[in-house]
Amino acid sequence: MDRALLKEQRIHGNPMYPVSSYVMEDLDYTTIMDCHWHEEWEFTLVTRGKIKFQIGTEYYEVSAGEAMFVHGGELHAGYRVGDEPCAFSAIVFGAEFLLSRSYDALQEKFIEPLLQKKTLPPSHLTGHEEWEREILKLIEAVISDNEQSVPAFELMTKARLLQIFALLQGHMRENAPAVPSADREKVERLKTVLGYIHEHYASLIKLGDLARLLGMSEGHFCRFFKSMAHKSPVDYINRYRTQQACRLLETSGHKIVEIAMEVGFDSLSYFISVFKQHQGCTPSQYRKRLIEGASMPAES
Repeated sequence: MDRALLKEQRIHGNPMYPVSSYVMEDLDYTTIMDCHWHEEWEFTLVTRGKIKFQIGTEYYEVSAGEAMFVHGGELHAGYRVGDEPCAFSAIVFGAEFLLSRSYDALQEKFIEPLLQKKTLPPSHLTGHEEWEREILKLIEAVISDNEQSVPAFELMTKARLLQIFALLQGHMRENAPAVPSADREKVERLKTVLGYIHEHYASLIKLGDLARLLGMSEGHFCRFFKSMAHKSPVDYINRYRTQQACRLLETSGHKIVEIAMEVGFDSLSYFISVFKQHQGCTPSQYRKRLIEGASMPAES
């Protein structure tokens, strides 16, 4: 299975400016970020509540005011901790954004070791130390500048990202030990099965087929999947199908029953029930809110 099938399909920025910012507020569901990966690097700042981040097979509880760094190609996910809503902001950027036009001493000494993962920044930035607090302020400023498109925000973003990695230099893990082979194998197996789901979500997916992909019994597979993805395979499939349905509701004029079939549901009533479970409203209500939101006059 091509691991690219699990790769997030969202385009972050554009070739001229490979940077995107995201602000996610009032997240009141358990899984706030499904397992996925992308080549870009990412800083995620928790702005409310507490989130348990999964990076590979490692878990970090990150509170409001703290941040996570995710290296390119790392499988990652996020889960709300507690009952209160949470929120986070993120800046996702291509590593090439930090490079100079020609290979220079900065790239050789600082950027190349990061690209090759010979040196690794800390994954969890808590703010306990002064250098961490400086980085957290810079991350917040980068996200704010990009969200507001302030004058010369592109230039300030590059300057601040370089400053962040300059502050991280004294705190890198040099020649970090390799991830234990058993953990690495678990991550690759999860990537394989999620990739299959992402490719075949519109068709019938049987647990037995997923289990055979990994050479497991159905029972063993279901336990493995839940331990890694924090939800059952069926719940993950339904959630992913619901996400695809949301995109179709946003971008197409297809009837609800047509959308249900397009994303892999063979029962309209079951589709509506699953959609409401994950989105808190029916597909018709979701579309109505989109239409009402689009028709609202902009604030002066």
